Amino acid sequence: MKASLHYSDMKIDRADHLRRDEKIIHSLWEKPSTVLVPVHQSKSLIDATSNSAVVKTQLQLAEAGLQHNIGSFLGLDGETACFAVDCDEQQAARWSQLDDTTFADLRVYGPLLPGNQAALLAYARGLTYWQRQNPFCSLCGSATQLENAGHMMSCSSASCQKISFPRTDPAVIMLVERVADDGQRYCLLGRSPQWAELVFSTLAGFVEVGETLEAAVTREVYEEAGIVAVNPRYMASQPWPFPQSIMLGFLASATTSDIVIDENELAEARWFTDTEIRTFGDWGDDSNEFKLPRKDSIARHLIDSWCAQENLPE
Repeated sequence: MKASLHYSDMKIDRADHLRRDEKIIHSLWEKPSTVLVPVHQSKSLIDATSNSAVVKTQLQLAEAGLQHNIGSFLGLDGETACFAVDCDEQQAARWSQLDDTTFADLRVYGPLLPGNQAALLAYARGLTYWQRQNPFCSLCGSATQLENAGHMMSCSSASCQKISFPRTDPAVIMLVERVADDGQRYCLLGRSPQWAELVFSTLAGFVEVGETLEAAVTREVYEEAGIVAVNPRYMASQPWPFPQSIMLGFLASATTSDIVIDENELAEARWFTDTEIRTFGDWGDDSNEFKLPRKDSIARHLIDSWCAQENLPE
């Protein structure tokens, strides 16, 4: 069975059918068993000692004297409702004091969390980020107001009433392989100018307007590395809430081998064999060797699958 990618192991039922019923949402919010997932400035509350997410029930918060206006409904975990709450400075300080914990970047702690916890925090982070980024209507500039339990924005102007929904930006990420005349397999990896020295990963880029996913794969590979890639085959996807992307993973075949990089996109690109890749270190270690991307990323999943020749499309 294919392992779940990090941030993809969502256990709760999003229960979309409940979002439009304000009475039901309010009744769920008032339940003592309802779980609140705090977010503050796109950071999540983490217990660094146990590497676990910190959430509280309404009963626990009431006993601690901490209250919130109604949050955004995330869904149901069995019969337990889950809501995201976007904390102000005072609320965030009180949450942190309850268990001597801290709001931290999910990029840092996400890989250390159990899969279902990482997915829940990513969901809460992504939804609250979208809400904070859209306080005004993009059409007329009037204030927006949340509806559908936090999953829809409507313009407050009676003459406009524009509706918008949470946004996810599609990005393709691809492992490009070629097979030499002697049968040796190679894959194309590149290094972003913003990354630390010696870190190499798969190529990636956003899907443009009016473009298919397959066309985006071939375009991005050629633009970034000058390689002609054909036959893109879908492998897997991963929500990536940094800030609001969905990564769509592909395997593609190269018909050329001479690399010509776009220096605005890549600092370096190379062909590597699977044997070479197995000697790489990990992102963030102190070694002086080539390093692979983060373990919680789909890029790492694509590379590991290619090296092991597992879960690869025909």
